Amino acid sequence: MVEKDTVLWPNAQVKINTMKGFVVLNGNPMNKIYTTACHVPDDTIVYAIGDIHGYADILSEMHRLIYQDLDKHGAGQAHIIYLGDYIDRGPQSKQVLDLLIRVEEGDDTIQRSYLLGNHEEGLLEFLRDPESQFGSMWMDWGGVSTMKSYGIDVQHTALSYQEMESLSKILKEKMGHAHFSFLSELFLYEKVGNYMFVHAGIDPEKPVEKQSKKDFTLMREPFLSWPAPLNPIVVHGHTITDQPEILPHRIGIDTGLYQGGCLTAAVFEKNTVRFLQADHS
Repeated sequence: MVEKDTVLWPNAQVKINTMKGFVVLNGNPMNKIYTTACHVPDDTIVYAIGDIHGYADILSEMHRLIYQDLDKHGAGQAHIIYLGDYIDRGPQSKQVLDLLIRVEEGDDTIQRSYLLGNHEEGLLEFLRDPESQFGSMWMDWGGVSTMKSYGIDVQHTALSYQEMESLSKILKEKMGHAHFSFLSELFLYEKVGNYMFVHAGIDPEKPVEKQSKKDFTLMREPFLSWPAPLNPIVVHGHTITDQPEILPHRIGIDTGLYQGGCLTAAVFEKNTVRFLQADHS
């Protein structure tokens, strides 16, 4: 019998006190279910998808896995939360946005939430002011790949102001209203049950209402190594790890798709979390 605030460790012979229901994970978490005191509503199943970075084909595969999973486990309301960084790095940024808009406009009953990543914020800033610090950094973050997906050929990133301004105008025209509107309406965070979903993290020393856009989209420390549980626990991408991380204050699911890793989705049902993955194979 498993006590209320404990979890039986996968492939282990010990019972681990989870400190108010959170569990620290060592080892490969795939094909296992983790039980915590955190929860989503009983009639809801939540899928949180990590950093996509311009791989529409693998996002399509993840959608297939989610639909398949819903056929087996789904009951009540399904909610997919995309954690941001849809674009850059990979070769299909335009196609990723096409796909996200298409599924949003579809006729299924799945609720979907789309969060802002630092790469989307960089692109938007490039369109507003290509010479701004964030806008000019975007080119070095993989913006060239995004431009190529829209049919814009950029040979290098050492560009003059006139060249940057021209590229900004061309890109906005190529993107069209649908893509620009989609990116402009992305949320900074989503809360479901005892979980907060963000792109990068939060500043654990500040309340939610005091967090900045930079906190939500660029945070690493002190968030990543925070030594105590947080309530709500934060589900995030942005920082790459080989496998998903479950810690007392956060669940990290950026498993480095653009570096040859996997696209990961965390699946939340009642007081459990498990994982789905799609890769380049």
